[in-house]
Amino acid sequence: MKTHLLITSTLLFLCLTSAAATGFATSLWDPGSRSLIADRRAAAVGDVVSILVVERSTTSHQASHATAEDFSASGGPGGGILGFFPELSVATGQTTGGTGSTAQTTRLVDRISGLVVAVTPEGNLQIQAVRRVRLNADELTLTVSGLARPDDITPDNTLLSTQIADCRMEWSGSGPIPEKQRPGLISRLLRFLW
Repeated sequence: MKTHLLITSTLLFLCLTSAAATGFATSLWDPGSRSLIADRRAAAVGDVVSILVVERSTTSHQASHATAEDFSASGGPGGGILGFFPELSVATGQTTGGTGSTAQTTRLVDRISGLVVAVTPEGNLQIQAVRRVRLNADELTLTVSGLARPDDITPDNTLLSTQIADCRMEWSGSGPIPEKQRPGLISRLLRFLW
């Protein structure tokens, strides 16, 4: 044990005297090194943050209606020149009813990197992320933007989309496949008329 301590002390002494003899001390850390204690979470304009998009929404709507209309009219026999008309009576009735329901479920799971584009006076981060994917002739674009609190960014520099205030997400596409999903001209015209 004493031998190990003596060897370690000797090596340390030699290193220190060697550094003193050359006129400068060497260090493992230079001005460009990352700090061992500094926080590497996004906090300033230009910093990159990873956004975990975890969105799920379910909506449903139901509606029904019923209407009934009745009309009746009657008249007696005509007099004078109209004496040939017999006694008349007319009655009509109309009943309509209908029900309708819609349901939609949307689920979006993704991971996208974005930039801090501004810092508000309150210290919140305005973030924006855009991803464009081109597959053959189709182009898909995912855009996420909003405000985030620096405290919501985890130590591994990720942020859940559910923690973004004023969150705006847009998933759009252009190309042959999205074009085929749109209704045709006649369908749009009939939907406009009815």
